Amino acid sequence: MRKKLVKLDLPRGSIKVEGYQCPKCGEEIFTHGQALKGEEAAMKKGIWGEGLWLQRKVTTIGNSPAVVIPKDIARHLHIKKGKPIKIRIVKDEIVIKPR
Repeated sequence: MRKKLVKLDLPRGSIKVEGYQCPKCGEEIFTHGQALKGEEAAMKKGIWGEGLWLQRKVTTIGNSPAVVIPKDIARHLHIKKGKPIKIRIVKDEIVIKPR
C-alpha cells in the first residue's frame, strides 16, 4: 500500500483525506484514525452527512460472499478471529456488532 491524499466526494461537498491505495487494484482504504480525521475535517467544513463510508470489494470464502473488516476498525471494536459477532439487516443495510 502507498500513502495518498484521497478526494472524498460527499453529498454536500468534497474533502481530501490521507489514506492508502493498493498499487495492484487501485482500491483506496483508510485506517480508523484517518477516517476519524476525515470526519472531523468534513464537520468543520460543514459538509458532513451520515458518516464516512469505506468502500470494500466483495470476495468469496468457499461459496459464501465475504467482506474484509479493516484492521484498525476490528482493533477498535475488539473483533478478533474466532470471536462471535451479530449480523442483521436493517432496511437495505447490513449491521455488524461485536458481542
